[in-house]
Amino acid sequence: MWTASAQDAVEKPVEVAQPSGIYFQYALYYAPKPEGDGELIQRANQLFHENEFDRRLTYRSAVVKFTPGNYVEFRQVDPSEYAPPGVDYLKHKGFGLTETERERVQKTSAVLVLDFFIVAPRDYHYLRAANELAALLAQETGGFVWDEETRELYSVAAWRLKRLASEEIFFANTSMHGYVLPSNNYRSVTFGMRKLGLPDLVLAEFPKAFWEPLSEMMQFLVAHVGIQGPLKPKTAWGAEELRVLLGLPEDGEDIPALVLTEAPRDDGDPRNDLLTVDFRKFSGESYQEKQLHAISRLFRPEGDLLELWGEREKLLELSEAARTALAGKRGLVEKGLPKDEQLLVKVFTGEEYVWLRVEDWKADTLEGVRVPDVTASGDLTPEGEESQRVEFNQVFDYLHIKADGSEEGNETGKWIKGIRDRKSVPASGSEKRSASESK
Repeated sequence: MWTASAQDAVEKPVEVAQPSGIYFQYALYYAPKPEGDGELIQRANQLFHENEFDRRLTYRSAVVKFTPGNYVEFRQVDPSEYAPPGVDYLKHKGFGLTETERERVQKTSAVLVLDFFIVAPRDYHYLRAANELAALLAQETGGFVWDEETRELYSVAAWRLKRLASEEIFFANTSMHGYVLPSNNYRSVTFGMRKLGLPDLVLAEFPKAFWEPLSEMMQFLVAHVGIQGPLKPKTAWGAEELRVLLGLPEDGEDIPALVLTEAPRDDGDPRNDLLTVDFRKFSGESYQEKQLHAISRLFRPEGDLLELWGEREKLLELSEAARTALAGKRGLVEKGLPKDEQLLVKVFTGEEYVWLRVEDWKADTLEGVRVPDVTASGDLTPEGEESQRVEFNQVFDYLHIKADGSEEGNETGKWIKGIRDRKSVPASGSEKRSASESK
């Protein structure tokens, strides 16, 4: 049951406190020692000035600056006080690192911390300078860049690709984390908006069926909450504004305003203000129904989510039947599938549904490699390189492709396709006209 405070919030957009400055932090880890000669701080200062970063950033003295400007300070910290993230964590949040580098960075002999203090910024240019500085120092000293705000570690190449290759300042500098709640619904939260002087965003207590459209809603918010500039978050969008920004049809239906309000905190949330969408103005009795109508009205105006959700019990029955049938396939995997046969399982990873080609099955754990699949947008997902392990109860459906080309399973997919096909069938009158015209 939904118990958070979003339903009890005031109707007016939240008035976020307007600070005058932004603070964020990067750090460099090593595997295990910095490259080059001399003291690490001295080298960092030398590189800072030689590459004319002093034209874009001011090196901060021990005295805090309160005048407008973009300030940076370097600190060398003992690894015992700023320990690197563990190997298991880096398997998911370490980008561009090899398995050996993930191991070696655990023994880093030094940590170079970069503290950024941005006072009264007019635009986001300071963040580009900060990211370029981190890339330069990591390149020249053989380091890996830790983003304290997004809680991710990058190789230099991965950092440049993510943070510097794109002109999309909001998406290039943030990440989105999703996880399941005790209610078995999901929660999604952004990390990194603090670097932009903006609140982080939360969507919570939604079923996994809503993951994709609510991810689109989150992307819309990330792209537009900072449109007024640093430290000036936009917290409400009116009907006509939404119609233009989202390309909504002129169908005469009312479009409720999209309003942000304070979000309840959870363990591990970013150290930042948190805002969420106030769904109360959308129709529906339960919180999920209000979310559904917001999705359908704003992000799926031509979609079938309303119909699918209305018949979700049937979908869950098919999914349960799929797991029962799949359980009978375990012996085939243990024995070894024939060369020309494949057993695929569809699972929810916490971010999306994916198909895995099953390679091993021990107890209640299946292991497989992701296979290409066509997404809702028509893009082909890449094939996985590393095996993924999932629990049996994560399986949503299965597909057994036999040596003769016949298939068994994917009943949920067939059922969803049937609903979509029924919606695409023209009315009887238009069918008759088409038939007569074709004669």
